[in-house]
Amino acid sequence: MKKLLGMTTAILLSLSAGVAFAQTPPPPPADGKGMGHGGGMRDCSKMEDADKRAMCEKRQAAMKAAWEKCKDKAEGPDRRSCMREHMPKPPEKK
Repeated sequence: MKKLLGMTTAILLSLSAGVAFAQTPPPPPADGKGMGHGGGMRDCSKMEDADKRAMCEKRQAAMKAAWEKCKDKAEGPDRRSCMREHMPKPPEKK
C-alpha cells in the first residue's frame, strides 16, 4: 500500500511540475505596432551595404504585396500557404 501511494504521489508531482514552470507568452506591444515576439520589419535605410539595402527594400515590398493579396484569408495554414505562393523565392547562396 505504501509503495502504491509513493508511486502515485511521484506521478502526480511530475505531472504538475510542467504546469508550475510554464511561462506565459509576452504581451503584444502596447502601441499596436510590430508583430509581438520578433518585432516588425527592419529599417532598410540604416543598412550600410547598398546591395543589402536594395535586397531588403525589395523583400519588404514583396512582403507588403503578398500581405495585401492574402489579407482576406484567416490566420492559419491557408494564410501561410497563400503568403508562400506570393513571396518571391530567396536568392541562392554563393
